[in-house]
Amino acid sequence: MNKSNMDIVHSILCLLRNSSQRKHVFRWLRSLRKDYLFKKKQPWLVFDVIDVLNSLPLEGNTVFEYGSGGSTLFWLRHGAHLTSIEHDQTWYHTLRGQYLSDAALDYRLIQPQYIGHQNLDPADPDLYASSDELFSHHSFRNYCSQIDEFPNNYFDLILIDGRARPSCIKHAHKKVRIGGLLVLDNSDREYYLRMTSTFLRDFDRNIFRGVAAGQAWFTETSVFTRRTL
Repeated sequence: MNKSNMDIVHSILCLLRNSSQRKHVFRWLRSLRKDYLFKKKQPWLVFDVIDVLNSLPLEGNTVFEYGSGGSTLFWLRHGAHLTSIEHDQTWYHTLRGQYLSDAALDYRLIQPQYIGHQNLDPADPDLYASSDELFSHHSFRNYCSQIDEFPNNYFDLILIDGRARPSCIKHAHKKVRIGGLLVLDNSDREYYLRMTSTFLRDFDRNIFRGVAAGQAWFTETSVFTRRTL
């Protein structure tokens, strides 16, 4: 048995042992099919969060996302007005060419800037750094700050599932309306919130841990709800 199949078997066993997640076994297996998330138009998030999002009246909502993919198609399928930020040129043109033609979409390619040989802490929201070694000498300042052109309290929902996520939190938190949501994927990565908790002090946090679409491991997605200005 190769490693990929071993990972799948391990994940199935974990799902069956977890009373809150075993309901997703067949759904998760289907999500492993090639291009499933594009055909199904679903985000790469914990299934329980997908269920929460499916329950929301998203039609006409204003949505902003860092990182494009299945989530992009999901928002558009639900009739949201979307601004999507992508850093990868090849991925951007693939998604644009094959899947996207919606007038409700503002899709932006914002690539990082090379800044030389510096060791930047990706946990520091003021440094606009990525933990990916491919971008160890790059700044994502322009990428993270795209949202600054919108008024405060403007978006109904913001998804942070791209690069330099602590810096994205720094710029995004004040753009969420009261009662709106900020969704942070892979929030079990401790450094995302190590230096950003003050930005989220006016939010209530719900943590969803479990199996995610298209992934062979358990992860965590946090949904923050804005309660005050």
